Amino acid sequence: MSIVIDIVGGLFIGGFLMVMALTATNNATTEFFNYNSDAIVQQNLARISQVIQYDLRKMGFGIPENQSHTILDIAQANRLRFLSHLNSDPDCKVNIPAVTTIDNFVDSIEYRILPYDSVDYGDTVIVTYEVSRHIYVSPSYQQTMTVGIIGNPLAFRYLDQVGQPVGSITMTRMVEVTLTAYDPRIVVSTDWVDSRLNDISNAAYRKQELRRLLRASYWRQTRLISKNLKR
Repeated sequence: MSIVIDIVGGLFIGGFLMVMALTATNNATTEFFNYNSDAIVQQNLARISQVIQYDLRKMGFGIPENQSHTILDIAQANRLRFLSHLNSDPDCKVNIPAVTTIDNFVDSIEYRILPYDSVDYGDTVIVTYEVSRHIYVSPSYQQTMTVGIIGNPLAFRYLDQVGQPVGSITMTRMVEVTLTAYDPRIVVSTDWVDSRLNDISNAAYRKQELRRLLRASYWRQTRLISKNLKR
C-alpha cells in the first residue's frame, strides 16, 4: 500500500513541478517576446530616422546661392522633396551602383508618407503608414523604396531659425522629423487587445481603454538644420 501511495505522491509532485516549469517557461517566453519586440520597434524607428537624416544632409548640396529658394521643392507634412547634386563630384557621389555618370544637373530626393495597412477593432481602426523614398538622379535614373513602417501620417514640420513653424516655404531653416510606432502586439493580432477588454462590461470605459491600448507606444523626434537653407 505504501508503494502505491509513494507512486501517487510522486506523480502528483512531478505533475505539479511540470506545471510550474511550463508556467515559468511561458512567462519567460512572453517576457522575451515583449522585450525583443520593444527593442525591434525602437531599432526600426532609429534606422528610419538615420536614413532620413542622412538624406537631409544632402539638401541643397551644389545648388547655387541665387537658387537657394528652390531647394525645398515640396514641403508638406506628409511629403518632402528637395533638390541636390547627387552625382556632381566623384568624391561625394550618391552610393548607388547603377549611377556611374558625373554631371552638373540637378537631382532630387523625395519622401512620402503613404497608408500601408489597417487593423479594425470595431469602433476604432488603427492605420500604419509606409515611409516611401524616391531618388531621381539625372539624366534618367530613378529608385523608389520603402524605408520603414510608422504609426503617424504626418511626419514633417518646417521651422525657422528659432524653431517656430514657418508661414512660407522660403523661410524654412530646419526640418523636424517625428516618427511613431504602435506596440507590435496590437498590429500582429487582435487577440492581445481582446484579452484586455473581455472583462469590461461598461461600453464607455471599454472604448476609453481600447483607445488607451491603441495609442502609439513609441516615438522618435529629430531636428536637422541644413546649412544650405541658412544661406
